[in-house]
Amino acid sequence: MGAKESRIGFLSYEEALRRVTDVELKRLKDAFKRTCGLSYYMGQHCFIREVLGDGVPPKVAEVIYCSFGGTSKGLHFNNLIVGLVLLTRGRDEEKTKYIFSLFASESGSYVIREEMERLLHAVDGKVPDTLRKCFSEGEKVNYEKFRNWLLLNKDAFTFSRWLLSGGVYVTLTDDSDTPTFYQTLAGVTHLEESDIIDLEKRYWLLKAQSRTGRFDLETFGPLVSPPIRPSLSEGLFNAFDENRDNHIDFKEISCGLSACCRGPLAERQKFCFKVFDVDRDGVLSRVELRAMVVALLEVWKDNRTNDIPELHTDLSDIVEGILNTHDTTKLGHLTLEDYQIWSVKNVLANEFLNLLFQVCHIVLGLRPATPEEEGQIIRTLETDERYSTNS
Repeated sequence: MGAKESRIGFLSYEEALRRVTDVELKRLKDAFKRTCGLSYYMGQHCFIREVLGDGVPPKVAEVIYCSFGGTSKGLHFNNLIVGLVLLTRGRDEEKTKYIFSLFASESGSYVIREEMERLLHAVDGKVPDTLRKCFSEGEKVNYEKFRNWLLLNKDAFTFSRWLLSGGVYVTLTDDSDTPTFYQTLAGVTHLEESDIIDLEKRYWLLKAQSRTGRFDLETFGPLVSPPIRPSLSEGLFNAFDENRDNHIDFKEISCGLSACCRGPLAERQKFCFKVFDVDRDGVLSRVELRAMVVALLEVWKDNRTNDIPELHTDLSDIVEGILNTHDTTKLGHLTLEDYQIWSVKNVLANEFLNLLFQVCHIVLGLRPATPEEEGQIIRTLETDERYSTNS
């Protein structure tokens, strides 16, 4: 399974290209260039992270990389195209040949039972009971016997299950009626397809600064702070990280930016609520409210010079005042609905919304929706030195 030559010799690069549209090929080349720079080779970690994603078992991912022709130098772009076409548009016969090649002897003409069991132990940790039927007539089988057994036992092991039973979620989008990734995102957000295409370019630039290769808190924090206070950076990160896997993927940043800047006021306030709901239990406790008020007062002092009563009011009094007026459950916390009612006319909450609007456009790359918004962003860039290092 660790061969340094591609095990997909039965599918040529020319044949693979015939199954890919010009638009798809350009998009793949652009993505490859963004990820790998001027090199024609993609490293193993990059391939596993960016191409296969988190849904592929790690040991399976390593084997796929090597079987596609990946070496210590990397995986050539041509081999990547062939592999992606096999995974996403390969016929069952081609996928079966590929699986056979993973277990086959050097000559590629047969599979030895002992060798196959050893490799299955290494990848799956076990050997399927049905394997004995494959080798019922001897200790090695040719392709025809292997194929007949495999197509009747598609769920026998991880590779067969992943490739033949619908487990592959790596996709290449064609020009049929199937919506593109951008169209799909546009359909579930308040963003236009062109916004999402532009945003993707910025996302890759930001992600490229990551030490880990993921858009995690370590990468996110310095990008938004300043102007966001460090005390709010983690909360803002968590508001984007919807599935709580400790990194922000492109769908999450698109949906988060939509909710924060393009949605109706209630949706924007809901996004802010997530920033302050540290334990993510759906309510703001006294402790969370206190931290919120401290943070919002800092935001005000960072961005405004005019005086407001809250600047001269005891912190505990502000918190108790909010609870006394807006805690509808009388349980000593604010629900999302309570927060939304409080924040509608509150100058501190609205100033925080304004700050998030600036950060989402200037730092995270959302394109202004109107000429008025563009003018606002330009004025901020001209007058606020905090953005000079982030934009």
